[in-house]
Amino acid sequence: MRQTSNNARASRAGWSAARVATIVHRAAGLWFLMLLTVVMVTGTLAVYGPELDRLVFPALRAAPPGPQAVRVNPGALYDSLLRAYPGMGITHIETAVHEPGAAATTHVVLPGGAKRTVALDPYTGQVLGEVPEVTVRFVLSRAHAVLFQGLFGFYVVNFSGVLLLLATISGLIAYRKFWRGFFRLPRLRGGARVVLGGLHRFIGLWTLAFLLIIGLTGTWYFYNFPLAQFDLVPDVVDSQPVPPRLSEADLDALGPQTPRRASGVAVVDAVRAAYPDMTILGIMPPLNLNMPFVIYGDRGEYLQGRTPNAVYVHPFTAEIMGADLAADAPVTRFLFEAMSQLHHGELVPHSWGSFPKAVMKFLWFLCGTGASFLVVSGLLIHLRRLRAAAPSGVGRRIWNWVKPWGGPMGVFKYVNVLIVVALLAGMARFGAAGGRPGTAAGPAPVELAARLVGDFEVAPLVMAAPRRTGASGAPAGTALQPGARVMVFPRIADGRFDEARAILVGVGGAPGSRARGVQAKGMADTAFAPLALPKDLAGAELWVEIRTWDGTVQRAHWPLNAPDAAPGPAATVNPMEDAS
Repeated sequence: MRQTSNNARASRAGWSAARVATIVHRAAGLWFLMLLTVVMVTGTLAVYGPELDRLVFPALRAAPPGPQAVRVNPGALYDSLLRAYPGMGITHIETAVHEPGAAATTHVVLPGGAKRTVALDPYTGQVLGEVPEVTVRFVLSRAHAVLFQGLFGFYVVNFSGVLLLLATISGLIAYRKFWRGFFRLPRLRGGARVVLGGLHRFIGLWTLAFLLIIGLTGTWYFYNFPLAQFDLVPDVVDSQPVPPRLSEADLDALGPQTPRRASGVAVVDAVRAAYPDMTILGIMPPLNLNMPFVIYGDRGEYLQGRTPNAVYVHPFTAEIMGADLAADAPVTRFLFEAMSQLHHGELVPHSWGSFPKAVMKFLWFLCGTGASFLVVSGLLIHLRRLRAAAPSGVGRRIWNWVKPWGGPMGVFKYVNVLIVVALLAGMARFGAAGGRPGTAAGPAPVELAARLVGDFEVAPLVMAAPRRTGASGAPAGTALQPGARVMVFPRIADGRFDEARAILVGVGGAPGSRARGVQAKGMADTAFAPLALPKDLAGAELWVEIRTWDGTVQRAHWPLNAPDAAPGPAATVNPMEDAS
């Protein structure tokens, strides 16, 4: 009798666990249906994002000219860009060394912050052409990673990893003795509900490893962003190392004459001499005068990130300033990088060649397609299950779904509607901003008349600081609005930007005063200084101060309430007084 009671109790406990698991499984999939659908579908398509871009944009293709073709020194790509886009900012150059048939790419930043995506031939170093910043891959990645909603969308997408993990584990609990189903083919007869149910279980089992990887890595992302980011849970990941900077003493050591920057080839050669086993994956040119070159490379590491090693090189002498090597990274950073590669299916070492990577990519796409089917088929199965209990008549059935209360989704129907509305609104806002999400068109920029600062000809460009879309009412007129936040580009004519060791920009302050300004950041024509204009522009002046390598400090002023005033004489400031 006692044995019978124990069996009954065990049976009730098992039934209870399976019942709870079934409820959790349905809730995770149904309540957040649109979120999981968008994330799964866009993530699956993004697997072949680079290939889709190369299909659409011929400039992104770069076939080797012959069977024995050798790639140029990656530094030659940077040198070629400097010649093609003088004075412009150059961001991270991806050498595409592990992508056969792909061009190297980078972003070139124009004055005002506009960007151009530039493709280069890795075998000749020549510029192949420009590609729109908004490509198929870009759109898919924005939809998949942030739902076109910026940081908040990133948090929501990370939450979908938690949902997927819950749905996967609860599905295994609800499907008793699931391991028997791996080799049990689904029934293709017996009605739509039976067929869909069989396919749902079969595909779920054969994509189980994929679902667990995506669910675990997505949950890891959610743990770090937003939970650890907002100190809701312990932060277990060591912070990224900070690259070394050139100190004032380092700059003084270059002497009073204008120093010459090292070429990209010389920088890469220095890295190869120090680390002969390193394959160069990318180059990050210095964005400011005191920043080093950063050369990213691979030394045969596995699951340690897309750029596992970083070497810092002096931008003038090409000497190694330091390195951040994967071999020295703490375990938590390795875990963080490994999670990213697991999530993207980058499970094949580069040394295996392109064919195994292509097979792995196809497998990831196939599993992603299966996961997308699971989300949609789960909804169809639920609809079939509720069909018998639903009101008769098409109109009444539709009303049962869309009515403001109750229905199969209950209050969570609004969550799904919100996801769709947010995605469509983000895409519309993205298109209205000209492909630059999160910003809105501001008032017209103002180009001030060219004046001499010493023997430098400077023509400042004043632009409104980027505003977040959704801000109420775009200001009318020009960027010179009282109290406005602006970006000032102190453009120097004749390509003499490198002759200036420091450029300061400020508002107010008579010639010879000790008024402090903001140092312009960036290189050549893209250098800018963020400022806040005074609330009263009457009598206010913008000033630009240039400090040269020999210690000379000179300044010129522009009245802000009369931007078209004729050029006036520049004032020379005593460098000792300014430094006090």
